[in-house]
Amino acid sequence: MHVTWHEQTKLLQSAVIVNLNKFSSNYHQICRHLPPSVECISVLKYNAYGAGLLPVAKLLYTEGAKTIALAQISEAIALRNAGLYSLDLLILGGVPRNLFPYAVQYRIGLSVYHPSTVLQLEKLCAEQKVQNFPIHIKIETGLNRTGVKTGEQLEKIIKALQSCTHLTVAGIFSHFSEGELINSPVSHRQYQLFCQAIKQLANTGIRPKLVHICNSGASEWYKDAFLTAVRAGRRLYMDNQQNPGIGGAIEEVCSWRASVTHLHWVNCGEVIGYAGAWRARRRSRIAIICVGYGDGLYPPMADLHAPILVGENRATFLSSCMDQSFVDVTDIPCEVGQEVTLFGESSHGSCLPAQELAQLIGNEGVFFTSLLTDRVERVYL
Repeated sequence: MHVTWHEQTKLLQSAVIVNLNKFSSNYHQICRHLPPSVECISVLKYNAYGAGLLPVAKLLYTEGAKTIALAQISEAIALRNAGLYSLDLLILGGVPRNLFPYAVQYRIGLSVYHPSTVLQLEKLCAEQKVQNFPIHIKIETGLNRTGVKTGEQLEKIIKALQSCTHLTVAGIFSHFSEGELINSPVSHRQYQLFCQAIKQLANTGIRPKLVHICNSGASEWYKDAFLTAVRAGRRLYMDNQQNPGIGGAIEEVCSWRASVTHLHWVNCGEVIGYAGAWRARRRSRIAIICVGYGDGLYPPMADLHAPILVGENRATFLSSCMDQSFVDVTDIPCEVGQEVTLFGESSHGSCLPAQELAQLIGNEGVFFTSLLTDRVERVYL
């Protein structure tokens, strides 16, 4: 189905087209790749990587998702206020302690990695008369971001839990630092450390339902580490750029489209953009498009002269400003009002994958969708 994006926007100058049918297909493809006993935890942090938290979460709810992982308390409260009460919610990272009461009030599962957090949550649950509040023990295995190490540190968590009657350990998890790399020795070492933590907890009778270490990348290849759940973030939106098709066919779901607002010629030797960002080596036709870094465009993409679709043809970025950007269209047809596609599919099916662009900066394509600001309309198929 083709969408003329400017006919579906309100007063905004560009739109990201989110294909919910492809999103649903990706989710079920991931689930089919997993054993029936392994749950797929959908990671929808930062506004579902820019795709729009509420529409995506509601879709997953109708598709049978049980657990959604997020980054901040405000995201989880938005889901509760939208009526998604039966979903289990998990905040993956650290949360300021002044927000703990809201987590308890809205029953938002928190990651814990220090005894003081356990004891504070127990006190809050007692005050609010909340029973079986879910916590998830985060194990540090090598990323060195947040987590508790196996052994003495984990033992202190266990001892703190022994005095708690209002908490339940709903999960234990860790995070790979090289999950995208097939057969990474680092991932194998991390998994061994995680297994030690699982055993240490089991020896004290703690056997949570959700035991997970695989992120999107590892969920595509590390079957021995599937345990009882895997987390799917990037994989819900796009394929593995290093190993496309591994673990099943995944399609990109987001396309960012804008328009050409002006065309003009510059002579050989003339410069364009702030501080003379680009100098013409020949007489060149320049298109101005109606988005810039204020909309979420990543400026280095222009500095690297990344490709961009103008109509159905590839053109070259030259420079960007806050609200507008420069594109070289000397060798292709172009007119004012023409659609441009910054990543994804054009209205007529030409494709410029976000993952292709991401290779230019050593990142993943979801980086680009997560940058999109509120000046970009979200249009859903």
